[in-house]
Amino acid sequence: MASSQIESHRSGAEVVSGDAICRKKSVELLEELGLPKGLLPMEDIQEFGYNKATGFMWLVQGKKKIEHTFKKIKQTVSYEAEVTAFAEKGKLRKINGVKTKELMFWLSVVEVYVPEASQEKVTFKTGTGLSDSFDATAFALGEAFVRQSMHAGQKSDMAIESHRAGAEVFNGDAICKKKSVELLEELGLPNGLLPMEDLQEFGYNRTTGFMWLVQGKKKVEHTFKKIRRSSRLSYAAEVTPFQEKGKLRKITGVKTKELML
Repeated sequence: MASSQIESHRSGAEVVSGDAICRKKSVELLEELGLPKGLLPMEDIQEFGYNKATGFMWLVQGKKKIEHTFKKIKQTVSYEAEVTAFAEKGKLRKINGVKTKELMFWLSVVEVYVPEASQEKVTFKTGTGLSDSFDATAFALGEAFVRQSMHAGQKSDMAIESHRAGAEVFNGDAICKKKSVELLEELGLPNGLLPMEDLQEFGYNRTTGFMWLVQGKKKVEHTFKKIRRSSRLSYAAEVTPFQEKGKLRKITGVKTKELML
C-alpha cells in the first residue's frame, strides 16, 4: 500500500505502472532534470509517479529493499520499497528511502544535486549534514538497464499506453483480480481464464475493447487439471487482448504448452 505522502500528491500526477514503462519514465525525468540517468537502479518497479505541480516524484518497487554498488566509485546505496523526492532542475531534495553505506553505518541520503559550477560532478548530502561529490560518469545508465527499459516489452507497453486514455485502470492484486473476473463474467467467459499472480495493473477501455493485465512475475504457468491430458498455459508479465461478447481476440502474452519453445 502506498504511503500517505504519495497519496497526497497523486491527484494531478502522471502515474504509470509496470517495470519497463516505470524505468523508462524515471530515466526520462532524471534526464530532463539534468541528473545522471543511472541514479535510481531499482528493481521490479511497480509504480512511478510525478506531480509536476508540486515537484513530487515516487518509485515503488516489488522488493522491500535492494542494494546497489556503483562500481566505479565502490559506493553501496540501498533503495527501500518506496523512494520519494521533490524534483527541481539539477536536484532531488527531501529524499526518502535512499541510504548510503559509510564504513559500517547506513546514512540517509536527503539530497542529490549537480552543482552549476561543476556539472561533471554529483553531490550527495546525508541527513547528518555530511556531503560528498563523485564523477557523474559513475552513475551512467548501464547497457543492460537501457535494454530493459527501452526494449523489454516495448511493443506491449506501447499498445497499453495507446489505449490508456479513457480506460478504467486499477492497481493492486486484489482489486485487479476482482475487476478482471467481473469483466470475464460480463463477457460470458469462464471467470478463471486468467489465473495470473501478483497483479499490478488491470485496465479496460470500453470504447476500443482493449484490456490488459500486468503481473509482477515475468511469467506464470498454470495447469487446468480438469481438462483431459492436463492443459498448461503460460502467462507473460503483460497479457493484452481485445474483447467482445463471448470472445477475447488478438491475445498477446498467453501460450499453451504445445506452443512453448
